[in-house]
Amino acid sequence: MIYTLTLNPAIDRILYLSHLERNVTNRIQDCIDTLGGKGTHVSVNLAVLGEANTALGICHGATGQHVLDLLSANGVHACFNHYDTDDSRQTRTNYLLIEESQDCTIIAESGVKLSQDELDQLLDTMASHLADGDYLVLSGDASNSPDASIYNHIIQAFKEKNLKIFLDTSGPSLKECVLASPFMIKPNLDELSYLCNREIAETDTDIIAAMHSLDEHNIPIIAVSLGGNGSLIKTPEGIFRAKPPQVKVANTIGCGDCFLAGYVHGVSQGFSPSETIRHATAVSAATAESTLSAGFDLKRAKELENHIVVEKL
Repeated sequence: MIYTLTLNPAIDRILYLSHLERNVTNRIQDCIDTLGGKGTHVSVNLAVLGEANTALGICHGATGQHVLDLLSANGVHACFNHYDTDDSRQTRTNYLLIEESQDCTIIAESGVKLSQDELDQLLDTMASHLADGDYLVLSGDASNSPDASIYNHIIQAFKEKNLKIFLDTSGPSLKECVLASPFMIKPNLDELSYLCNREIAETDTDIIAAMHSLDEHNIPIIAVSLGGNGSLIKTPEGIFRAKPPQVKVANTIGCGDCFLAGYVHGVSQGFSPSETIRHATAVSAATAESTLSAGFDLKRAKELENHIVVEKL
């Protein structure tokens, strides 16, 4: 079974406008509410791929119920710990201002500060669901947690269950979690530089050397995302470079979450490394064509797979 975890979910209110100008009234052309939070994005994208999964997390108040309703509407089984609280403790709302030029400005709330009791109850919920060999996706912001090492503590708490951990986080949390040898990490270039304590140049040679420098941590898959330049992926079968197709970009938000969902799906279905990488790159490219932050056109993703170059280096 595949599980995702979202500690700081959100409603992403997407505001479409012609051009954002400071110090004047900006007229909104359209407004859509969608799911926010990397874990929820991965869950929705897995559902689009036909992959059953369960979304775990914590949410609060009426906005938290909105999150649960949207997960259900997108075919995701949600097992969140939902707390009915007053207006001062509501799951956050983020505002995404998307211009016709595809420039995007994000105004994000911090989110509800979690209590230790809420984290303890979450661990109980997770313990009642997770079974030996399950997949667990730990992704996104956890700055609302009183425990800065929460992801690492979760990995350690369920170590005996031999979970496949797919990790997409940053900062000190990422550096600490790699010590626990997750199955996959997905850093961008800045995050890889942080892990390696040096600036990594955007060249194949330097990125590959940086990935090899992490060999002591026994991480089977390291996927370094390079935005429009694709990705470099280190696997037990070798190192691969993925070159995405040219697409008409409508919105880059959520592309990384969709890549991760595609990779989890490929591993779950037993695809070869090159097939998995091509699949993940295609669904990420299809997401770039979507105006939403979660979800994509599955038919379009399948079309794009034929235009993706995956090379073994």
